[in-house]
Amino acid sequence: MDKHFAGLLWRDHFRQSLAEPLQAPVRDRWSDNALAGSLRQFQLGECSEGRHLLEYARCFGARTGDAWLGEAMALFIQEENRHAHWLGEFLKAQGEPLLRKHWMDGLFRWIRKPMGFGLMVSVLVCAEIVAVPYYNAIRRGTDSLWLQAICERLLRDEACHLRFQAANLARVWRGCRLPGILRLLQALFMGATCAAVWWEHSKALSRGGYSFVHFVSICLGLLDDVQCEAAGFLARDAAATNSSPAASVAHVPGSGTSANPL
Repeated sequence: MDKHFAGLLWRDHFRQSLAEPLQAPVRDRWSDNALAGSLRQFQLGECSEGRHLLEYARCFGARTGDAWLGEAMALFIQEENRHAHWLGEFLKAQGEPLLRKHWMDGLFRWIRKPMGFGLMVSVLVCAEIVAVPYYNAIRRGTDSLWLQAICERLLRDEACHLRFQAANLARVWRGCRLPGILRLLQALFMGATCAAVWWEHSKALSRGGYSFVHFVSICLGLLDDVQCEAAGFLARDAAATNSSPAASVAHVPGSGTSANPL
């Protein structure tokens, strides 16, 4: 498959994923609400309309010859919003009001808006990564089978989201003169993101078995996985360009970056 049709493959993947309903064993209630405040913040973070990201993706796709990238990104955003719906449905059933705004969510949105596609994807990767140990922690720390099922599905989706963003990073790096600088800056931002998330969610993460050092090491390890996968996509694209168009399968959704490093 030609690399310019990578967006088409991801569009088809997200369409299939969105057609699969959440398999929750029972709509139960938790015995305590110690995780409520933290979970409300993450629920808000999943609610973004992604207008700027979608606009940047469409422009970037048109510039690089992938006309399907914009539609794939729109479906990715839709899947994120469905995560927000599932979490919101659970919280409301527990009698917990949903947040309308929070300083951390507002900060991330403010940082992303003026960045353009490449830097926005780099920031988005960091936000996606911290969700992995977080939802692992929530899954471990709750006695609600309903919430456990939601977290398990979110972790499965996040694995593909990270692979999708790795493919997008590869597109960005292909046109960058100094991709190593971008990788370093992304690692620094990842560290800052970990510190901010720990500041707000240390109780939830600790309840799920994470220390600060463990949490940071998991996030940096996942970032290294994503960056290595992006580099692999670039290498396979280069090999395909030097052989035949049919040889490139770099951006096909499937096994790859794992959302559960434990």
